[in-house]
Amino acid sequence: FGVERIAVIWIGAVLAMQNVFSVGMLIAYLAYKDQFAQRVSGLIDKWMEFRMLRLHGERLADIVLTEPEATETSAGGQPLPGSLRIEVDGLGFQYAPGESWVLRNCTFEVEPGESVAIAGPSGCGKTTLLKLLLGLLEPTEGQIRIGGVPLKKIGMEHYRAVIGAVMQEDQLFAGSISDNIAFENEGMDEGRVQEAARLAAVHDDIAAMPMGYNSLIGDMGTTLSGGQKQRVILARALYRSPRLLFLDEATSSLDVERERLVNDAIRRLELTRIIIAHRPETIASADRILVMHGGSIVRGARDSGATERDLQLPSGVPA
Repeated sequence: FGVERIAVIWIGAVLAMQNVFSVGMLIAYLAYKDQFAQRVSGLIDKWMEFRMLRLHGERLADIVLTEPEATETSAGGQPLPGSLRIEVDGLGFQYAPGESWVLRNCTFEVEPGESVAIAGPSGCGKTTLLKLLLGLLEPTEGQIRIGGVPLKKIGMEHYRAVIGAVMQEDQLFAGSISDNIAFENEGMDEGRVQEAARLAAVHDDIAAMPMGYNSLIGDMGTTLSGGQKQRVILARALYRSPRLLFLDEATSSLDVERERLVNDAIRRLELTRIIIAHRPETIASADRILVMHGGSIVRGARDSGATERDLQLPSGVPA
């Protein structure tokens, strides 16, 4: 742009010296040229903003046009059953029609109080399966039943009141450690906060901080290490006293000793656990292993096309 302006002034100065037009005409031309360029640039910017309205409209439509979740008091919402036996029957999922299946023909059961690890190679659909079990995604085909009742018919606020989850992308927010563990719940119980921190093997780290549980951790937990963040997020899930606990690589940033402490503490809790993990120590802490390969539960079958490395079965744990 600077070179173009210098060239225009140079050409105009030459023409003015040749009496083709006056100096006043040159100054007027340059002023109108700048004004024209600014208006054209502004018009292009407005046109791009106008084109972006379509994208914003599509994003708003995803929210506005989504059907409300069923609640216990809404039409079709059913109360939570007493037994929390999880049944997955012929589950399949694809993110959009015509796309490849992320999950297909997944069938398994998890008994109340059982600890089940889901193992398998990266990209086989483990995290998507967990999101379906949490009710964050709706299956394309098949059913998830809790105590014999289809998940989509259960009031979701009551279902989520009895579950705790740690996902790979979970984050902390600016505030104190106790606020992050209690997650801004009304009537925060300091005793429960500390008990949850002990179970997550992070209590000693917090107690060593100058302000203890009132220590501020900054936006997204910038003052904590990766392992400390993960344990605080786990404590947040345990603070809810869940009956169903879903963990997606919840100890991937921990050293072996702290991972063992966390696994031992969680194992003693009377709750149903579904654990997604790659590390053998965490997988071995489960009562049973479900192996995923190619978007399906293949258990320990050797005729499924999965290699020995894909199956990742530690010794001594039934598949």
